[in-house]
Amino acid sequence: TGHRGHMENWVKECLRRRQAGDKVEVSGPKGEVYQLGGQNFNKRHFFGICPACLKIGEHSACSGCLMISYCSRDCQKEDWKSHKTLCKVLGKLRGGSGGQHLFHKDPEAHVKVSLAVKEVVGRPLTQYESDLLVHARICMVCLSGDQAKLQNCPGCHCVAYCSQECREDDQELHQTVCQTLHECITDYMFEAKKGNELKCFLPPPSKSFTALPDSLEKVFEDDISHLLSDKADQDYKDSELRRLTFHYTCPATVLHAASVSGTRSGPLAEAKSLVIHLVGARQAEIEQAPAWTLIPARLPRLKTLTLVLVGPEVGGSELPSTFTLKSNNAVVKFIVEKPCGYQQYAKSKHYLEPDLVAALNCGFIFYTSWDSSLDSLVRKSGAPLVFTEYYEADCQMNLEKLEKNTKKNLSIIMKPSANPFCSRFAARIPAGFGLRKFKRKNVLMSNDFICVVKAE
Repeated sequence: TGHRGHMENWVKECLRRRQAGDKVEVSGPKGEVYQLGGQNFNKRHFFGICPACLKIGEHSACSGCLMISYCSRDCQKEDWKSHKTLCKVLGKLRGGSGGQHLFHKDPEAHVKVSLAVKEVVGRPLTQYESDLLVHARICMVCLSGDQAKLQNCPGCHCVAYCSQECREDDQELHQTVCQTLHECITDYMFEAKKGNELKCFLPPPSKSFTALPDSLEKVFEDDISHLLSDKADQDYKDSELRRLTFHYTCPATVLHAASVSGTRSGPLAEAKSLVIHLVGARQAEIEQAPAWTLIPARLPRLKTLTLVLVGPEVGGSELPSTFTLKSNNAVVKFIVEKPCGYQQYAKSKHYLEPDLVAALNCGFIFYTSWDSSLDSLVRKSGAPLVFTEYYEADCQMNLEKLEKNTKKNLSIIMKPSANPFCSRFAARIPAGFGLRKFKRKNVLMSNDFICVVKAE
């Protein structure tokens, strides 16, 4: 009964948060209160979704711009008011209704077209307008923009082919992503129709330590049905669960790494205080600060969790550079360093020695700005370094680059491998067409592959 009462209180807390617009309160250094979260719905474009009624399927292209498809004349009429301006600009750019699709054989033209549209409308493009140009309906293989010949993949309605030949050519690569793209379009449809009922979710506090289950969905599965209005709608429940995995993949990945490697100060379950460095952090990590309550929620012995955010792109929000929130038995403190590289921070007077260092979705091999910091990420103190990446090959190359750039001997605790705590909520890649020649998937999952090392 203690546990039941405990859960009832947690459900009440979540529902109260929902009433208040899904915001989470954090405190500044002088006790002043700030609110995080509660972002608004962001309209997106998928050519397999009718923009008016949100039906997923094979639709007909607007004859003016060939860029947007509707399931019926009625839906096209209903959407005309919001589509009119863009349609006229795009129609003019392709030379009127006799012209070819703007990106026929040339999806890269979206860069020029985006700039031209921006100039005409006199403002930056919305996410929806940008999607419309980046994820255009042209053949995935030969890049034909002939709308009359194109047919969507019936499994996901996110890619199209102009012939059976092209469909067969792409089959092997596409079947690795078809289900993910189907989930991607379905998740957007549900968000647009029903909203996100689990925005109010924060992890329920545990009274005793239990090891993580073997996947991220299982961390939340049992708790979320208390917060869904239609418990029978399994597809919506699955969709909301995928969205939660996106919000919680970073703290769950760090927990997973620390469970396997231990921390500088010993086994995770025993920890009373932890300092974790989030390196290469961006503004989004600050917005998602409440998700880090997952760590104290699962570690009832923990009294303080300090998260230090270091990176060239942090800062610049209305929040003070230190703020706190409470979770379970702990105070979670965030320290947002002024924008800098990790090596600079490591040399500063106020450097806090970490129990674990995390560089999530890091891209060591893609950004030379990492080079000077790689050695300082590997701590002599024995604090493990966890880094993640979108593709396995890149994760392996990150490890090789790290080995070249550090004077310390590395002990590999977890070799580059699939991360069971990656996000299951996919993002489409803007360069999707170009990735085919590298035999690479055109969707990304946050923290898809993981590696954990420490200094010997």
